[in-house]
Amino acid sequence: MLYLIVALLLLACSEKRVQELTATSTAEPVKPTEVAGALTEEEMEDLRQKCEEYYASLTVHDSVRIAYLDRLLADKGRKLTANNRQFLMQLRQQFANSDPKQPRLTIEQALFPIFRIPDQRLGIIGQPVPDMGWPMEYTDLSAEKALLSKWVDLEKGYLDSTRMLHFPEALNLLYPAGKPRFYLYTTKTTGQSRVQDLGHYQNECADYYHYTFDEQALQTGDEVLFASRLPLDLTYENNPAFDSWYRSKLMPDCADCPSSHDKAISFAKLTGTENLYFMYADAFPSNRELYTPLRALVAKGENGKWIELWYSDIDNFGCSCL
Repeated sequence: MLYLIVALLLLACSEKRVQELTATSTAEPVKPTEVAGALTEEEMEDLRQKCEEYYASLTVHDSVRIAYLDRLLADKGRKLTANNRQFLMQLRQQFANSDPKQPRLTIEQALFPIFRIPDQRLGIIGQPVPDMGWPMEYTDLSAEKALLSKWVDLEKGYLDSTRMLHFPEALNLLYPAGKPRFYLYTTKTTGQSRVQDLGHYQNECADYYHYTFDEQALQTGDEVLFASRLPLDLTYENNPAFDSWYRSKLMPDCADCPSSHDKAISFAKLTGTENLYFMYADAFPSNRELYTPLRALVAKGENGKWIELWYSDIDNFGCSCL
C-alpha cells in the first residue's frame, strides 16, 4: 500500500501540468494524499492509470496549436476582423519559432498577463523558464533573468525584508527610443498604456518578473486581466456551456497541489470565432481568496479536444515549497 501511495505522489509531481489543471466545479481542491488514504490498492492502480491518460491528454505539442490556427485562418466562412487575423498570425508565428533555449521577454510575446501579487502593485507578470534539458538542476533561461543579471545576482536573493526590487535602467537601455506601448484588456473594456520598469519579486515559495506600467488609463474598479502589443476585437460574453465543458476536463484527484481552475470562467471571445475564449479566475482586487489566479486562451478543438493557446497563473498556495 505504501509503495502505491509513494508511486502516485511521484507521478503527480513529475508533471508540470499537474499544478496547472487541478480542480472541479463542485468540490474543494483535493490533494492526492487525502484521496490515497481512502482507496484500496486496486483503486489506487486504477487511479494511476487514469492519471497517466489524463496527463497525456493535456500534452499538446505546438504543432497541434499551429494546425488549429491554420484551420481557423483558412476558414473563409469566418468573419475575422483584420486585427484578429493579425493577432492569430502572430500567435501562430510565436509557436512556429519558439526556442526554449532562447525565450523572449514577456512583453515581446503575443499576450502577457496582468496580476496583482498579494501586497504588491498591479503588474505585468513574467515567469522563470526552467531548462528542461537539466530537470534535476534548476536553471532559469528567461530573457528577464538574462537582462537583470547585468545589475543583480538573482541567485543570491535579497534581504529578508525585501520581496520586490525594480531596475529602471534595464528597460531604459533596451528601449532607448521609448518603452513599448500596449493595449490593456479588462473584464469589460479595452485601454492603452506604456511599460515603465522591470523588477523581480521573490518570496519563500515563488519568484516572478514584475513590469510596472502607467495605470492612468484605468478606471476605478477596472478588473485588468491581460495585455498585448496588438489591438484585439473582443466580443465580451460569458458562455456557461463552454465553462461546463472546460470543467469537465479537470481531474482533481490527479493533482499534487490545489488550484483555482474550478473558478475559471469565460468572459470574451475573439470576434469572428466560436469556441475560442479568454478565461480567468481571480478575486479582485487582492487575489488572496484563490490558490492560483489565472488567465488563459482556450479552444475547443475537433472531437472536443482541449487546446490551450495561452496560459498564465500565480501560485498563492506555495506549491513549490511542498
